[in-house]
Amino acid sequence: MTNADFFEIRHCTHIEFLEVINTKQKKRSKMTLNFRRHECNPLLGPDPKRPWGRDEARNPGVAFDGNTFHMVFTTSNKKTAPEDDMTLGYAKSTDGVNFKVASEPFLPPSKNFDDFDFGTTEDTRITEFDGKFYIAYAGRSMKSHKFAKGERRVGPNRNLNPTWTENYRRVGLAVTEDWKTVKRLGPITSEFLSDANVVLFPEKINGKYAFFHRPTVCLPWILTTKYCPAAMWLLYSSEMKCCASDKREMPWDMIDGTDIPDDKLLIQPTYSWEQNKLGASGVPIPTDDGWLTFYHAVDRQGVYRVGLMMLDRSNPRKLIARCDHPVFEPTVDYETNGIRAKQRCYPRCVFPTANLVVDDEIFMYYGSQDLYCCLATLKLKDAIDYVMKFRVRSMKKDISKKIQIAL
Repeated sequence: MTNADFFEIRHCTHIEFLEVINTKQKKRSKMTLNFRRHECNPLLGPDPKRPWGRDEARNPGVAFDGNTFHMVFTTSNKKTAPEDDMTLGYAKSTDGVNFKVASEPFLPPSKNFDDFDFGTTEDTRITEFDGKFYIAYAGRSMKSHKFAKGERRVGPNRNLNPTWTENYRRVGLAVTEDWKTVKRLGPITSEFLSDANVVLFPEKINGKYAFFHRPTVCLPWILTTKYCPAAMWLLYSSEMKCCASDKREMPWDMIDGTDIPDDKLLIQPTYSWEQNKLGASGVPIPTDDGWLTFYHAVDRQGVYRVGLMMLDRSNPRKLIARCDHPVFEPTVDYETNGIRAKQRCYPRCVFPTANLVVDDEIFMYYGSQDLYCCLATLKLKDAIDYVMKFRVRSMKKDISKKIQIAL
């Protein structure tokens, strides 16, 4: 080990230290995870013939019932007609590639001014549970363009909490059995926080419903998150319809799990490629090795990438393995530069929102550049074998081992 190596390790923060060691490890390893982008990408995108959603089709929640793939995607006319803000459309397919879009929105913003989703509906995750399909979606109480122009509102009964006054995202749940009718179950996250990326597990854990989510005390795309990065939490609830406390302060006679939700930090930004924020992607996949879980992460420059981890099957708050580098990132034109030069977009963005197991393959559906719905596939066994090479150890043992490998 050279003096330069000693200096590099001694004069750095914890995150920088891990990056130094991981960089040295990667020089010794050329492992790759073989995702295959589908040749028909983008599957959906802007469409001038879709009057209620011409400008985008992105971030698809997808479910497969054994015969049909059901997709619920975010769309809008907000780039060409700001008054037509985000809504949710529906499309179906028999092969998971060629989707036919329904003629009307599937889950538009509520018509009731006092509902949390009066302004927008967007970004779904779909879980099949006991024969029904539960759709977690984000909503806002105001149209985005009105809020951007400085308009403000209050909630019912002069409610001044930030999901009303600051247009924070709040997540609601809806359910369908036939994909023709859908019932809103109401908001399930707190009106005191900005929350997103809610994913319902496909089975109960120790008799309770389990949810991933990403609560923040600010909008997760403003400068504040550089100082307080947004992280991924795992919450248990005895009820599916609500997984948040209705209180802002903790009372002296508080009941843990009721006044304080049974909510624990799962993972937080650790590596440079996830330094700004991270959040859940699709529904975790149950395997013999644990819950195979994809997540998205954003670096300081705003680039969206995909991470992979394995959680314990009976106690998913226990992290078994976590890749120290992204397993999927924007590389092709429809993920980096856009196909249409005049189309406003978010470049360098891949945002997975569904991962289905079909036979022995994972179908990972993802949004690209806030414009498109795309698909990439990989073998389930390859993903499991790959992530298990990155088993988590105790911090002390892990750092000691990394130093030995680096030397």
